[in-house]
Amino acid sequence: MTSNTASTTAYRVLKGEYPPAMIDVSSLGISTYLNKETTARQGGSTLSEVKTIYQAAIELASTTHYQRGLVTLFAMLLIFGFFPLMLYGAYSFTWFFTDTEPVLFLMALVMFAFSLFGVFFTFHGGMYFLRADMFSLKNDSLFFDKKKKKVYRVFRNTPGAIDYMRNSFKKRNPFYAWPTVIVEYDWDSFEFVHVSKIVMLGQLPSTTNALGVLVKNTAEILNKPKKFDLEQDLRLLLNPQPRPEYVDFFTMGNPLVMSEYSVQALWAYLHAYMEDNGPALPVGETLAEAAPNSWWQSMGLVCPLGSRFKYWCKEHPIFVPIFFIFFPITGPFYSLWGTFNWLSHKTAFEAPFPPEIRAEWGEPLLPKK
Repeated sequence: MTSNTASTTAYRVLKGEYPPAMIDVSSLGISTYLNKETTARQGGSTLSEVKTIYQAAIELASTTHYQRGLVTLFAMLLIFGFFPLMLYGAYSFTWFFTDTEPVLFLMALVMFAFSLFGVFFTFHGGMYFLRADMFSLKNDSLFFDKKKKKVYRVFRNTPGAIDYMRNSFKKRNPFYAWPTVIVEYDWDSFEFVHVSKIVMLGQLPSTTNALGVLVKNTAEILNKPKKFDLEQDLRLLLNPQPRPEYVDFFTMGNPLVMSEYSVQALWAYLHAYMEDNGPALPVGETLAEAAPNSWWQSMGLVCPLGSRFKYWCKEHPIFVPIFFIFFPITGPFYSLWGTFNWLSHKTAFEAPFPPEIRAEWGEPLLPKK
Protein backbone atom coordinates (compact mmCIF):
# COMPACT_ATOMS: atom_id res chain seq x y z
CA MET A 1 0.00 0.00 0.00
CA THR A 2 1.62 3.24 -1.14
CA SER A 3 1.16 6.54 0.58
CA ASN A 4 1.47 9.83 -1.22
CA THR A 5 0.91 12.90 0.88
CA ALA A 6 -0.43 15.80 -1.17
CA SER A 7 0.80 19.36 -0.84
CA THR A 8 -2.29 20.36 1.09
CA THR A 9 -3.25 19.25 4.56
CA ALA A 10 -6.90 18.96 3.48
CA TYR A 11 -6.40 15.40 2.31
CA ARG A 12 -3.87 12.59 2.12
CA VAL A 13 -3.54 10.17 -0.79
CA LEU A 14 -3.26 6.61 0.53
CA LYS A 15 -3.07 4.88 -2.85
CA GLY A 16 -2.49 6.04 -6.42
CA GLU A 17 -1.85 9.55 -7.69
CA TYR A 18 -4.23 12.43 -7.08
CA PRO A 19 -2.66 15.91 -7.25
CA PRO A 20 -4.50 18.92 -5.81
CA ALA A 21 -6.36 21.07 -8.31
CA MET A 22 -7.54 24.66 -8.59
CA ILE A 23 -11.34 24.57 -8.47
CA ASP A 24 -13.40 26.93 -10.63
CA VAL A 25 -16.52 27.05 -8.46
CA SER A 26 -18.55 29.06 -10.98
CA SER A 27 -18.50 26.16 -13.46
CA LEU A 28 -19.88 23.56 -11.05
CA GLY A 29 -23.54 24.55 -11.21
CA ILE A 30 -23.82 25.27 -7.49
CA SER A 31 -27.19 26.68 -6.51
CA THR A 32 -27.08 26.58 -2.69
CA TYR A 33 -24.52 26.30 0.06
CA LEU A 34 -25.73 23.85 2.72
CA ASN A 35 -24.88 25.29 6.11
CA LYS A 36 -26.38 24.43 9.47
CA GLU A 37 -26.85 28.14 10.23
CA THR A 38 -28.70 29.01 7.03
CA THR A 39 -30.21 25.77 5.69
CA ALA A 40 -33.52 24.61 7.10
CA ARG A 41 -32.97 21.30 8.87
CA GLN A 42 -35.18 18.42 7.91
CA GLY A 43 -35.30 14.72 8.61
CA GLY A 44 -32.17 13.00 7.36
CA SER A 45 -32.23 10.03 5.02
CA THR A 46 -29.62 7.60 3.71
CA LEU A 47 -31.50 7.37 0.37
CA SER A 48 -30.65 3.65 0.60
CA GLU A 49 -26.99 4.38 -0.15
CA VAL A 50 -25.49 2.95 3.05
CA LYS A 51 -23.83 -0.34 2.13
CA THR A 52 -22.01 -1.31 5.35
CA ILE A 53 -22.30 -0.23 9.00
CA TYR A 54 -19.38 -0.58 11.43
CA GLN A 55 -19.11 0.31 15.12
CA ALA A 56 -18.02 3.88 14.41
CA ALA A 57 -18.07 4.12 10.63
CA ILE A 58 -20.35 3.70 7.63
CA GLU A 59 -19.79 2.98 3.96
CA LEU A 60 -21.80 4.77 1.30
CA ALA A 61 -21.65 3.21 -2.14
CA SER A 62 -23.12 3.84 -5.56
CA THR A 63 -25.73 1.13 -6.08
CA THR A 64 -26.98 1.58 -9.65
CA HIS A 65 -26.52 -2.13 -10.33
CA TYR A 66 -28.95 -2.17 -13.24
CA GLN A 67 -26.80 0.24 -15.29
CA ARG A 68 -23.95 -2.23 -15.58
CA GLY A 69 -23.85 -4.07 -18.89
CA LEU A 70 -25.54 -1.34 -20.91
CA VAL A 71 -22.19 0.36 -21.51
CA THR A 72 -20.71 -2.96 -22.66
CA LEU A 73 -23.62 -3.39 -25.07
CA PHE A 74 -22.76 -0.02 -26.61
CA ALA A 75 -19.07 -1.00 -26.72
CA MET A 76 -19.91 -4.19 -28.61
CA LEU A 77 -21.90 -2.14 -31.11
CA LEU A 78 -18.86 0.05 -31.75
CA ILE A 79 -16.31 -2.77 -31.95
CA PHE A 80 -18.30 -5.35 -33.94
CA GLY A 81 -20.60 -2.97 -35.84
CA PHE A 82 -19.07 0.37 -36.72
CA PHE A 83 -15.39 -0.69 -36.55
CA PRO A 84 -15.66 -3.29 -39.39
CA LEU A 85 -17.83 -0.82 -41.34
CA MET A 86 -15.19 1.94 -41.07
CA LEU A 87 -12.45 -0.57 -41.91
CA TYR A 88 -14.30 -1.69 -45.03
CA GLY A 89 -14.92 1.94 -45.98
CA ALA A 90 -11.22 2.76 -45.74
CA TYR A 91 -10.40 -0.23 -47.93
CA SER A 92 -13.11 0.62 -50.49
CA PHE A 93 -11.97 4.20 -51.09
CA THR A 94 -8.42 3.09 -51.97
CA TRP A 95 -9.79 1.91 -55.34
CA PHE A 96 -10.55 5.52 -56.34
CA PHE A 97 -6.95 6.68 -55.92
CA THR A 98 -6.19 5.44 -59.44
CA ASP A 99 -8.81 7.78 -60.91
CA THR A 100 -7.32 10.62 -62.95
CA GLU A 101 -10.21 12.98 -62.27
CA PRO A 102 -8.97 15.51 -59.66
CA VAL A 103 -12.41 15.99 -58.10
CA LEU A 104 -13.01 12.25 -57.65
CA PHE A 105 -9.48 11.80 -56.35
CA LEU A 106 -9.94 14.53 -53.73
CA MET A 107 -13.31 13.16 -52.68
CA ALA A 108 -11.84 9.68 -52.29
CA LEU A 109 -8.92 11.10 -50.30
CA VAL A 110 -11.28 12.93 -47.91
CA MET A 111 -13.51 9.88 -47.43
CA PHE A 112 -10.46 7.66 -46.92
CA ALA A 113 -9.15 10.00 -44.20
CA PHE A 114 -12.61 10.09 -42.61
CA SER A 115 -12.79 6.28 -42.63
CA LEU A 116 -9.34 6.01 -41.02
CA PHE A 117 -10.45 8.38 -38.29
CA GLY A 118 -13.59 6.26 -37.87
CA VAL A 119 -11.45 3.12 -37.53
CA PHE A 120 -9.38 4.75 -34.77
CA PHE A 121 -12.40 6.23 -32.99
CA THR A 122 -14.62 3.14 -33.05
CA PHE A 123 -11.89 0.78 -31.84
CA HIS A 124 -10.53 2.92 -29.03
CA GLY A 125 -13.99 4.23 -28.15
CA GLY A 126 -15.31 0.69 -27.90
CA MET A 127 -12.35 -0.38 -25.76
CA TYR A 128 -12.85 2.66 -23.51
CA PHE A 129 -16.49 1.85 -22.76
CA LEU A 130 -15.73 -1.87 -22.41
CA ARG A 131 -13.00 -1.23 -19.84
CA ALA A 132 -15.20 1.22 -17.95
CA ASP A 133 -17.81 -1.53 -17.43
CA MET A 134 -15.77 -4.72 -17.12
CA PHE A 135 -13.07 -5.50 -14.53
CA SER A 136 -13.97 -2.34 -12.63
CA LEU A 137 -14.56 -1.55 -8.97
CA LYS A 138 -17.70 -3.07 -7.48
CA ASN A 139 -18.64 0.47 -6.53
CA ASP A 140 -17.12 3.84 -5.72
CA SER A 141 -17.23 4.09 -1.94
CA LEU A 142 -17.17 6.77 0.74
CA PHE A 143 -16.27 5.71 4.29
CA PHE A 144 -17.27 8.08 7.10
CA ASP A 145 -15.34 7.55 10.37
CA LYS A 146 -17.15 9.61 13.01
CA LYS A 147 -14.67 8.71 15.75
CA LYS A 148 -11.61 10.12 13.97
CA LYS A 149 -13.59 12.66 11.90
CA LYS A 150 -12.15 11.23 8.70
CA VAL A 151 -13.68 10.47 5.31
CA TYR A 152 -12.15 7.96 2.89
CA ARG A 153 -12.99 8.14 -0.79
CA VAL A 154 -12.34 5.10 -3.00
CA PHE A 155 -12.67 5.43 -6.76
CA ARG A 156 -11.05 4.46 -10.04
CA ASN A 157 -9.05 7.13 -11.83
CA THR A 158 -10.91 6.84 -15.12
CA PRO A 159 -9.60 9.18 -17.84
CA GLY A 160 -11.97 11.42 -19.74
CA ALA A 161 -12.93 10.26 -23.24
CA ILE A 162 -10.94 13.03 -24.94
CA ASP A 163 -7.88 12.42 -22.76
CA TYR A 164 -8.15 8.70 -23.46
CA MET A 165 -8.30 9.23 -27.23
CA ARG A 166 -5.40 11.67 -27.14
CA ASN A 167 -3.14 9.35 -25.14
CA SER A 168 -4.38 5.94 -26.28
CA PHE A 169 -1.00 5.05 -27.82
CA LYS A 170 0.88 6.19 -24.72
CA LYS A 171 -0.05 5.64 -21.09
CA ARG A 172 -3.76 5.10 -21.80
CA ASN A 173 -3.37 2.20 -24.23
CA PRO A 174 -6.12 -0.44 -24.43
CA PHE A 175 -4.27 -2.76 -22.04
CA TYR A 176 -3.26 -0.21 -19.41
CA ALA A 177 -4.90 -0.81 -16.04
CA TRP A 178 -6.70 2.25 -14.73
CA PRO A 179 -5.45 2.79 -11.18
CA THR A 180 -7.54 2.74 -8.02
CA VAL A 181 -7.24 5.87 -5.87
CA ILE A 182 -7.90 6.08 -2.13
CA VAL A 183 -7.97 9.52 -0.53
CA GLU A 184 -8.30 10.42 3.14
CA TYR A 185 -10.06 13.71 3.96
CA ASP A 186 -10.66 15.68 7.11
CA TRP A 187 -14.37 16.00 7.79
CA ASP A 188 -13.87 19.62 8.88
CA SER A 189 -12.46 20.50 5.44
CA PHE A 190 -15.79 19.65 3.74
CA GLU A 191 -18.21 22.30 2.54
CA PHE A 192 -21.47 20.84 1.23
CA VAL A 193 -23.36 22.39 -1.68
CA HIS A 194 -26.48 21.62 -3.67
CA VAL A 195 -25.37 21.15 -7.28
CA SER A 196 -28.11 21.72 -9.82
CA LYS A 197 -27.70 21.70 -13.60
CA ILE A 198 -29.97 21.71 -16.62
CA VAL A 199 -29.00 19.02 -19.12
CA MET A 200 -30.56 17.75 -22.34
CA LEU A 201 -32.01 14.24 -22.20
CA GLY A 202 -32.84 13.59 -25.80
CA GLN A 203 -34.67 16.72 -26.95
CA LEU A 204 -36.05 17.70 -23.56
CA PRO A 205 -34.28 19.74 -20.88
CA SER A 206 -34.04 18.14 -17.46
CA THR A 207 -32.74 19.38 -14.11
CA THR A 208 -30.22 17.20 -12.31
CA ASN A 209 -29.46 17.46 -8.61
CA ALA A 210 -26.58 16.14 -6.53
CA LEU A 211 -24.91 16.70 -3.19
CA GLY A 212 -21.57 18.33 -3.93
CA VAL A 213 -18.54 18.40 -1.63
CA LEU A 214 -16.01 21.21 -1.86
CA VAL A 215 -12.77 20.36 -0.08
CA LYS A 216 -11.20 23.41 1.51
CA ASN A 217 -7.46 23.99 1.55
CA THR A 218 -6.82 23.97 5.28
CA ALA A 219 -3.68 26.08 5.04
CA GLU A 220 -5.44 28.71 2.91
CA ILE A 221 -8.38 28.88 5.31
CA LEU A 222 -6.12 29.27 8.33
CA ASN A 223 -4.23 32.08 6.66
CA LYS A 224 -7.45 33.86 5.74
CA PRO A 225 -10.05 33.10 8.39
CA LYS A 226 -13.51 34.44 7.72
CA LYS A 227 -17.04 34.05 8.96
CA PHE A 228 -19.78 32.63 6.81
CA ASP A 229 -21.06 35.39 4.51
CA LEU A 230 -23.80 34.29 2.11
CA GLU A 231 -23.71 37.47 -0.03
CA GLN A 232 -19.95 37.29 -0.40
CA ASP A 233 -20.07 33.62 -1.39
CA LEU A 234 -22.75 34.36 -3.99
CA ARG A 235 -20.58 37.10 -5.48
CA LEU A 236 -17.62 34.72 -5.59
CA LEU A 237 -19.73 32.14 -7.42
CA LEU A 238 -20.12 34.60 -10.30
CA ASN A 239 -16.36 35.08 -10.50
CA PRO A 240 -14.97 32.72 -13.16
CA GLN A 241 -11.50 32.70 -11.56
CA PRO A 242 -10.29 29.57 -9.71
CA ARG A 243 -10.66 29.63 -5.94
CA PRO A 244 -7.39 28.78 -4.14
CA GLU A 245 -9.22 27.88 -0.92
CA TYR A 246 -10.70 24.78 -2.60
CA VAL A 247 -8.47 21.90 -3.70
CA ASP A 248 -10.97 19.18 -4.60
CA PHE A 249 -14.60 18.61 -5.54
CA PHE A 250 -16.82 15.56 -5.97
CA THR A 251 -20.53 14.74 -5.88
CA MET A 252 -22.65 12.17 -4.09
CA GLY A 253 -25.85 10.49 -5.22
CA ASN A 254 -27.39 9.77 -8.61
CA PRO A 255 -28.09 13.18 -10.20
CA LEU A 256 -30.80 11.78 -12.47
CA VAL A 257 -33.02 10.62 -9.58
CA MET A 258 -32.18 13.05 -6.77
CA SER A 259 -34.32 16.11 -6.04
CA GLU A 260 -33.71 19.26 -4.05
CA TYR A 261 -35.30 17.64 -1.00
CA SER A 262 -33.33 14.39 -1.23
CA VAL A 263 -30.08 16.37 -1.53
CA GLN A 264 -30.84 18.18 1.73
CA ALA A 265 -32.01 14.93 3.36
CA LEU A 266 -28.71 13.20 2.57
CA TRP A 267 -26.75 16.19 3.84
CA ALA A 268 -28.81 16.29 7.06
CA TYR A 269 -28.19 12.57 7.61
CA LEU A 270 -24.41 12.87 7.18
CA HIS A 271 -24.24 15.98 9.36
CA ALA A 272 -26.23 14.29 12.13
CA TYR A 273 -24.15 11.10 11.96
CA MET A 274 -20.74 12.81 11.99
CA GLU A 275 -21.45 15.68 14.40
CA ASP A 276 -24.54 14.90 16.47
CA ASN A 277 -24.03 11.15 17.05
CA GLY A 278 -27.01 10.39 14.82
CA PRO A 279 -28.03 6.84 13.88
CA ALA A 280 -26.12 4.98 11.20
CA LEU A 281 -29.43 3.70 9.82
CA PRO A 282 -32.54 5.75 10.65
CA VAL A 283 -35.66 3.88 11.73
CA GLY A 284 -37.61 2.48 8.80
CA GLU A 285 -34.73 2.62 6.29
CA THR A 286 -32.84 -0.26 4.73
CA LEU A 287 -29.31 -0.86 3.53
CA ALA A 288 -28.32 -0.42 -0.09
CA GLU A 289 -29.50 -3.09 -2.50
CA ALA A 290 -27.07 -5.99 -2.79
CA ALA A 291 -25.43 -6.84 -6.10
CA PRO A 292 -26.92 -9.74 -8.10
CA ASN A 293 -25.36 -13.16 -7.50
CA SER A 294 -26.58 -14.92 -10.63
CA TRP A 295 -27.51 -14.38 -14.25
CA TRP A 296 -31.20 -14.76 -13.38
CA GLN A 297 -30.95 -11.96 -10.79
CA SER A 298 -29.18 -9.72 -13.31
CA MET A 299 -31.99 -10.31 -15.77
CA GLY A 300 -34.46 -9.30 -13.06
CA LEU A 301 -32.63 -6.00 -12.63
CA VAL A 302 -32.98 -4.92 -16.26
CA CYS A 303 -36.29 -6.45 -17.40
CA PRO A 304 -39.35 -8.48 -16.30
CA LEU A 305 -37.73 -11.66 -17.64
CA GLY A 306 -35.95 -12.54 -14.42
CA SER A 307 -36.17 -12.96 -10.66
CA ARG A 308 -38.18 -9.75 -10.07
CA PHE A 309 -41.24 -10.31 -12.21
CA LYS A 310 -43.66 -9.28 -9.43
CA TYR A 311 -41.67 -6.09 -8.83
CA TRP A 312 -41.87 -5.12 -12.50
CA CYS A 313 -45.62 -5.80 -12.61
CA LYS A 314 -46.16 -3.60 -9.54
CA GLU A 315 -43.78 -0.74 -10.32
CA HIS A 316 -43.92 -0.71 -14.14
CA PRO A 317 -47.34 -2.11 -15.13
CA ILE A 318 -47.30 -0.42 -18.55
CA PHE A 319 -43.81 -1.57 -19.56
CA VAL A 320 -44.43 -5.28 -18.81
CA PRO A 321 -47.07 -5.91 -21.54
CA ILE A 322 -45.09 -3.78 -24.00
CA PHE A 323 -42.03 -5.90 -23.26
CA PHE A 324 -43.82 -9.15 -24.14
CA ILE A 325 -45.72 -7.72 -27.13
CA PHE A 326 -42.45 -6.69 -28.77
CA PHE A 327 -40.53 -9.66 -27.41
CA PRO A 328 -38.79 -10.44 -30.76
CA ILE A 329 -37.03 -7.09 -30.30
CA THR A 330 -36.96 -6.58 -26.53
CA GLY A 331 -36.06 -10.22 -25.76
CA PRO A 332 -32.65 -10.32 -27.48
CA PHE A 333 -31.78 -6.75 -26.42
CA TYR A 334 -32.53 -7.23 -22.73
CA SER A 335 -31.04 -10.73 -22.73
CA LEU A 336 -27.75 -9.27 -23.92
CA TRP A 337 -28.02 -6.44 -21.39
CA GLY A 338 -28.73 -8.87 -18.56
CA THR A 339 -25.86 -11.15 -19.63
CA PHE A 340 -23.38 -8.28 -19.78
CA ASN A 341 -24.75 -7.02 -16.46
CA TRP A 342 -23.98 -10.39 -14.89
CA LEU A 343 -20.48 -10.48 -16.45
CA SER A 344 -19.78 -6.94 -15.25
CA HIS A 345 -20.65 -7.89 -11.68
CA LYS A 346 -18.69 -11.15 -11.90
CA THR A 347 -15.52 -9.38 -13.07
CA ALA A 348 -15.82 -6.49 -10.58
CA PHE A 349 -13.38 -6.36 -7.67
CA GLU A 350 -13.16 -4.79 -4.22
CA ALA A 351 -10.75 -1.90 -3.77
CA PRO A 352 -7.60 -2.80 -1.79
CA PHE A 353 -8.51 -0.67 1.23
CA PRO A 354 -5.77 -0.20 3.89
CA PRO A 355 -6.23 -3.13 6.32
CA GLU A 356 -4.92 -1.18 9.32
CA ILE A 357 -7.74 1.35 8.97
CA ARG A 358 -10.45 -1.24 8.43
CA ALA A 359 -9.15 -3.20 11.45
CA GLU A 360 -9.90 -0.21 13.70
CA TRP A 361 -13.59 -0.44 12.73
CA GLY A 362 -13.92 -4.14 13.55
CA GLU A 363 -16.36 -6.51 11.91
CA PRO A 364 -19.39 -5.02 10.15
CA LEU A 365 -22.53 -4.75 12.27
CA LEU A 366 -24.71 -4.74 9.15
CA PRO A 367 -24.91 -6.68 6.95
CA LYS A 368 -23.87 -9.52 9.24
CA LYS A 369 -21.44 -12.02 7.79
